[in-house]
Amino acid sequence: MTEKHMTKKQLKEDPFFEEIAHIIGFFQKKQKTILIIGIILIIAIGGFFGNKVITQQKNTQAVGYFGIAMDYYNKNNMAAAEDQFNLLAEQYGTTDWGKRGYYYLGLISRKLGQPEDESVIYFETFISSNIKDDALKTSAYQLIGTYYYRNGDALAAGENYLEAAKHALVKTDKLAYGIRAAESYIEIGESAKLDAVLNYLTGLDLDENELNRINVLANF
Repeated sequence: MTEKHMTKKQLKEDPFFEEIAHIIGFFQKKQKTILIIGIILIIAIGGFFGNKVITQQKNTQAVGYFGIAMDYYNKNNMAAAEDQFNLLAEQYGTTDWGKRGYYYLGLISRKLGQPEDESVIYFETFISSNIKDDALKTSAYQLIGTYYYRNGDALAAGENYLEAAKHALVKTDKLAYGIRAAESYIEIGESAKLDAVLNYLTGLDLDENELNRINVLANF
């Protein structure tokens, strides 16, 4: 049986081969543009994975410095701990561990008897970061709230106590900090803000005794 071959004319008129020819022609005309796009994609992908590797390396290094700083902190060597946390915050401030460094710098500042407003700056730097660490943020908001309350700013105190309540991990802490916020607003007659706190608290899963505590505040 003889093998049948398509002629050039038949190949040219065949829709499938005609489409292939169009595709080849397109790539031949656009090969410079396609080459440039390919190079851009390679650079972009390489940059993405390169940045990912660098970020992982920085996180690993930051963990090491954080561990050293915490060791000094737990041994009550506040001067050395302060140096390490400062190094951590300055060189690895974009990492979660570097951001946590600001929280501990606030605690150390308090322990060293430095001006309270310096501690507050550290705590506010920490909470303004995008780190997800509700436990430490609860503590930071509570400490800031106490600072403002002691210094006669009940409005700022209430705002920070409420944030502490919202970040708290357990209901008892949410209730305790929420009540502090409510009491701060009661002192300065901020009824609208008091109502907002009470609405937040009544939205929690409270038992009868806890609800009674909230109702007492509502009567002020």
